[in-house]
Amino acid sequence: MSRLQKYSFHGIYDLINLVEEHINLETEFWNYNEDYFIKHSAKFNKDTLLHQYIVITAFNFYRRDFRKNEDCYDDEYLSIWYEKFDIYNINIQKIVEDDDREDPCAYEWFLENEDKFYELFSEMSEEAFYVLFNNRKLLLKFNKIVSTHIYEKNVIYPSEYMTEKGTIKRCHIPVWVKKAVFHRDKGRCVFCNTDLTNLINHYKKSNFDHIVPLDMYGVNDPCNIQLTCETCNKSKSNVEVTTSDKYFSWW
Repeated sequence: MSRLQKYSFHGIYDLINLVEEHINLETEFWNYNEDYFIKHSAKFNKDTLLHQYIVITAFNFYRRDFRKNEDCYDDEYLSIWYEKFDIYNINIQKIVEDDDREDPCAYEWFLENEDKFYELFSEMSEEAFYVLFNNRKLLLKFNKIVSTHIYEKNVIYPSEYMTEKGTIKRCHIPVWVKKAVFHRDKGRCVFCNTDLTNLINHYKKSNFDHIVPLDMYGVNDPCNIQLTCETCNKSKSNVEVTTSDKYFSWW
């Protein structure tokens, strides 16, 4: 059941821009939990692969940034991080300046609080996902990264999840995924714009299509599903990776 959530969107677009940049650069998954990846790509989960990608992208980027640009992390810049932790109700120990050191050691502080930063990025990922899930073109690019990762890294799945070809088996799409995708795509086929709400007509059947087909190492993840009519779904081959960039305006 969906729930009403409070989002602050505090600095969230900086995170969104960071994630979008990495997706456009086709940055692969690294420094990630492989068991999580396997479990969440074989079967639909509300904590999606995009959630994981957002978290590890932010964590990997800022870990490197703290290390490479530590001299830039003065009190004013650190106060921005303190504010982020405060907004997301995460308690973190502030840097205590050493009398023998002119500037606080920001990188050591990051390393000592890696779990806190991971928690922060996990909280922020919910808000970033709220925005990014609407962008099907970006989801297509993201799912190409996922499928390439599975194929090139030869990710080993339990046999019950795999076909003889070595791709992920098709599984039941939960109702909550269908409702979310139907709402995002406004009840219309993303390709031909046919109304699928059954309010205007009742002879068109909704189909929920994998953006990157399972035969092309696509995954069973909510971010890899789009709404199509039966005609467009049947005309789309199982080796075709495509979506639409057409959206209804607010008015």
